[in-house]
Amino acid sequence: MSTNLEHILGFKVRVTNVLDEVTEGKVYSFNSSNSTLTLQTNKKNQPQTFKIIKCTFIKSLEVIGEKPATNVFKRQQIKPSHVNVQRIDQLLNKELALRKQKNFLTGKGVTKEGQFLFDLLYKTVSDTRWVEKKIVVLDDVEVLPPYKIENIKSLNGPDSQSATLVKRIIERGWEKLEHTNDFEGRKGG
Repeated sequence: MSTNLEHILGFKVRVTNVLDEVTEGKVYSFNSSNSTLTLQTNKKNQPQTFKIIKCTFIKSLEVIGEKPATNVFKRQQIKPSHVNVQRIDQLLNKELALRKQKNFLTGKGVTKEGQFLFDLLYKTVSDTRWVEKKIVVLDDVEVLPPYKIENIKSLNGPDSQSATLVKRIIERGWEKLEHTNDFEGRKGG
C-alpha cells in the first residue's frame, strides 16, 4: 500500500491483514518512513491499547462509521512532562547500592546451605563478609566449607565470645536446614 494515510487520522477503520485477521480501531498515526499504521483499539472505559500494523501486510482497509466531527488526533499537542532528573539519579544510585550490597552478600560458588548460614549470621552480626568461600565474622571468626560447627575457627584465641556466638547461630541454622530437609523429604511421598 503506497498511499498517504494521514488524511484518515481519527477515522474508525477495519483492517484485514494478509492472514485474513481483522482489526478495528481509530487511526492514531501513520508513519510513511517505516510504512506503519497505528490503531487505537481500546474499548470505552478501558486503558488505551494500540496496535501497530506494517502497511505491506494490509490486505484491505475500510473506513467504518461516520467521519469524526473533529480530528482530535491532529490537534493533540504532545506535551512533555517535567522529569525530575535529580530524583531519577537518586533512585538509580539507591538501586545500584542495593545491587552492590546484594552482590557483596552473595557467596560465589558456595552451597545453598553456606549461603543460608551466611544470611543467618549477617542478620545477627552485620560485620559478616565472604572471603572467597569462607565466612568471616567480626574479623575474629572464620567458618570454612562445609560450614559445620567443627569448621569454625577463632582467629584471636581458642574460645572467644564471637566464636561462641557464631557456633550457636550455625548450630541453630543447621537445625533449621535439617528440619526443612526432613519436611521436604516427606512431601508427596
